[in-house]
Amino acid sequence: MKVIHPLPNNQDLACYYVTKHSWKGKYKRIFSIGTQGITTYNPNNLEVTNRWSYADILEIKYLPNQPDFFTLFFVKENSRKDGMKFSSEHRSRIIIDLLKQKYNNALGSSAEYLVKVDAFKHSWSECRLPVTLVVTNHSLDQMSPVGGGDGIAVASQSRVLSSYPFNTIETIQTVTDVQNGFVVVSKPFGRMHLFTSQRRDVLVQKIVENSSKYCGIPLELSTQPLSFSDYQENKFGAYGEDRHITSLSEFSVLKFSTRATAYATTPGTPTDLSPHATVRRLLCLTESCLVERDPATYNIVTVKPLQDIFAVIRDVNDSQAFSLEFTNMKVYKYSVPQRDALLATLLDGVRSSGNRDVHVKMKHSDFGKRWAPPCEPVEEEVESFHLKFLYQAPKDRKYEEVIDRFNVNIPYSGLNHSVTADGIFAENKEKLILSALQSLLAREGDQSELSVSAPDLEAQFHTMRRLVASRVGFAALTAMPSFRDTVGLKVVKALNRENEAISHASVDMLCGLMHPMHAHDDPSDLRQEQLNKSCLLSNHKFLDALLDMWIRHVTLGTGALVVSAMLDFLTFALCVPYSETTESKHFDALLTLVAQRGRPLFQHFQHPSLSIIKGAGLIMRALIEEGEADVSGRLQHLALCEAALPRHLLSALYSGGDRTDTMHRQLSRHLIGLWVTDNEAAHSLLSRMLPLGLLQFLESEEEVPPDAVEEDVQLRDNLKLAQDHASRNQRNPHLVKIERHMKTLEKNIEHALQHWSTSLGLDQRPPGYKTSTGTAPPAGGTQPINHKERPIVLRKRRERVKSSANWKLFYYKFSQNHSLPRSLTYFLRESLGIHFGGPRILQ
Repeated sequence: MKVIHPLPNNQDLACYYVTKHSWKGKYKRIFSIGTQGITTYNPNNLEVTNRWSYADILEIKYLPNQPDFFTLFFVKENSRKDGMKFSSEHRSRIIIDLLKQKYNNALGSSAEYLVKVDAFKHSWSECRLPVTLVVTNHSLDQMSPVGGGDGIAVASQSRVLSSYPFNTIETIQTVTDVQNGFVVVSKPFGRMHLFTSQRRDVLVQKIVENSSKYCGIPLELSTQPLSFSDYQENKFGAYGEDRHITSLSEFSVLKFSTRATAYATTPGTPTDLSPHATVRRLLCLTESCLVERDPATYNIVTVKPLQDIFAVIRDVNDSQAFSLEFTNMKVYKYSVPQRDALLATLLDGVRSSGNRDVHVKMKHSDFGKRWAPPCEPVEEEVESFHLKFLYQAPKDRKYEEVIDRFNVNIPYSGLNHSVTADGIFAENKEKLILSALQSLLAREGDQSELSVSAPDLEAQFHTMRRLVASRVGFAALTAMPSFRDTVGLKVVKALNRENEAISHASVDMLCGLMHPMHAHDDPSDLRQEQLNKSCLLSNHKFLDALLDMWIRHVTLGTGALVVSAMLDFLTFALCVPYSETTESKHFDALLTLVAQRGRPLFQHFQHPSLSIIKGAGLIMRALIEEGEADVSGRLQHLALCEAALPRHLLSALYSGGDRTDTMHRQLSRHLIGLWVTDNEAAHSLLSRMLPLGLLQFLESEEEVPPDAVEEDVQLRDNLKLAQDHASRNQRNPHLVKIERHMKTLEKNIEHALQHWSTSLGLDQRPPGYKTSTGTAPPAGGTQPINHKERPIVLRKRRERVKSSANWKLFYYKFSQNHSLPRSLTYFLRESLGIHFGGPRILQ
């Protein structure tokens, strides 16, 4: 068979899992669009099956009567024209990506389909900026104009400021009260972009024509009238409502931008188009979006849904720089002094919005290794291929590349197809996952800095995190021999590197073993969660190493991501409702270890990241409620010494009303109740801070109106899951009685037939002994315990410190008529403003 070599200097930019149709039959192929041409690979071994440079490609045509089909025409070596037919559900994306690369390679830049017009863009600053709009055969491009005009100096060379591929354009609307105005409405959430051009009709007609002719995308123009006020009200589409753009956290950042310097604000000012140019922005995290605002005017510059964030890149060369990768393959780079604090807050906010796939890493994602668009999941076959690659790498492919391919194709929340389907010929997914884990752990010994770089080691932990997120991977900790010891050794070696990125990745992987990421309502997961926690928490030396690393970062004020991950780990072990699946002896041992490090815990409450404050509060609640009397008393005293009480009092009284604030408010109110209970010093402090009439409500027996009671945030109900497990496994009493008699009879027969040495204990095997089949024989004829059939026993929660004061009435009355700033003394308001940022909240 003839070996086909890859194109010289070619780099894959976008790959698609397609079907090739020929007279021989149908074949699955990877259709790659690269920098130098088109390449097709065999998905089984990643070998090149065909390749064409862009100079040899004549055209790509969609088949109008066959959805998903397209034909690639090219010139063969004998200068003859030939074609090859493919099919894919991503046909329009493939055509657009190919046409874009062919256009970028300057092969047809003067083609007949090009239309260029001068226009103005209505920018976020409410001013009109001159632009050049170019209609290509695949997109509408907004470019910086060449030459000056309207008193604005522009760049000496034109560059693309923004591109609107035809498959991302939802519709085009004309603006009735803006002369020659039209709006491009882009997918997926209806973002509007307003332009004006004297050649508007020619431009719009060409967009519709090229979209249909070259890409097979019927673009219909909207006939609905649109006014300028309608545009102003709806320009952010589905995310224009206040709840989507109201900030929960704000960070002042520098954004690396070329567009910001494409225009000079003063005539005659030289324009710097350096890619390192920066502009100051306010990066605002809302309930569902990441909003960029101009710090001078507070105008919104961009709105990006949190669901669209693919990954967060933590720059290894610049301690202040980070990048955000989105599912449309766009990357935005920022710089901020407190980078890790921002990333910890961002990570918590994105995951709270429902995006469970976001993660932090050192290397940028190579989307050219992904076999589908990042905004859509890969097919089941693609997941299986990459699982096989982990334990049987393709020829001439390094293991680091296999890891990168797996990570970019499989979501961080785990495999989408991890359960074996019904059928005789169905692929055994469980076996694939376990084989992949074994192969990954077999490389644990080769982990020195000389053999494995920091980004590659981090990628290994990300691969493990993806594998253990499946049900079979989660159970592998107790099902696979030596899995626990190997993972523990791998984590310890990783922590010894003292690299924050690697430490964060390793602890985040441990969190995936502490709490199931694949499901939250299956009783079998509750059982496995108990077993996993017993495995991980039984080694006190290992826990000491983790806690020492955590306290070291807290004391030095470093590693916010590591601290956040460690708080998650402790939350899954110690905090309600997760602590109910922690075995009592392991719970008490870990609680003691954490209590010994109690004072640094209060440093979390001064952290700029809200997620870290929330996590520390949950740990504090567990220590006071379930710790010994001396532990709770010492923590109550430290709450006053470290000013934690007034800080949480501010949050309990003046926080917002969204879900995140509700959780923080409920936690703060609970902590205040625990800190004040049986604490005379705390009562004395409150009497000097708050009006006496308000404090008297704590002793009142009056009840809060039912409609004013704030509902607790819904969490997992472990008791219901355990009851469901018990009822599901409940058996017929008559059958149980018969089975008991049968077991007694079998035991008597076995005793009569066994060798005399057995009764003397002479048949004991040495440790680690296995039979010829590779399994350990049952001792004395007994069968191994089936953990799945045993009832789930939850650890009973202790509440040694419980507040008896009427705090519900206290907060209700405060919200009724005591919440004005004048209710607090002038000195107190000034103190809150200086130390806790109070006046901005109280005003």
